[in-house]
Amino acid sequence: MTDEPIIVVDTNVLLNLATPVVDARSRAPTGEDPLKTVLFGYDVHVPSSVLAEVSEAQGNGDLLSAAADLVFRASHHLTTHEVETQTDEPLEFGLDPGESHGIWLANELGAAMFVTDEFNTTNYLFVSLALEDRNTLFTTPHVLCLLAERGTLDTQYVHSALTYYVETKQWDAQYVSQLRSEYLSS
Repeated sequence: MTDEPIIVVDTNVLLNLATPVVDARSRAPTGEDPLKTVLFGYDVHVPSSVLAEVSEAQGNGDLLSAAADLVFRASHHLTTHEVETQTDEPLEFGLDPGESHGIWLANELGAAMFVTDEFNTTNYLFVSLALEDRNTLFTTPHVLCLLAERGTLDTQYVHSALTYYVETKQWDAQYVSQLRSEYLSS
């Protein structure tokens, strides 16, 4: 048992945290490892369906596949739960099994955070409504900003990473700007 806060993360969160680490292009931020920082800064839990989704991303030889490989190499730092048998039905509204099972797991564990990157979709509202404590809903950019605010990740790295994600993942620039303002403008 660890003293770090328990968080539950979705597949895209793990892949997004790993992507800049494996991206050798010049536009990728360097100097930090956000995946490692999250895995060592929190007690990270996932439903087994998340690792199944990560496995599906492997083997193509592209950037996503490289990120999935890194997540699997680090998966011994995750606590994995069999959730399929625990839920009556997956949540509807277009959520995949990893998201649906993650919501159930976050509620079951009373997690400090459920981290998903559904913020660019209407699914974010559905996730929020399904969580017992709506204050536990976070996104990858939000977690990165929190880590910078705490001094765990370098602020300049997080600025670079957020720009990278806006440019490469089409993250909502207005949302990211709001987070920068709140957490990184001191």
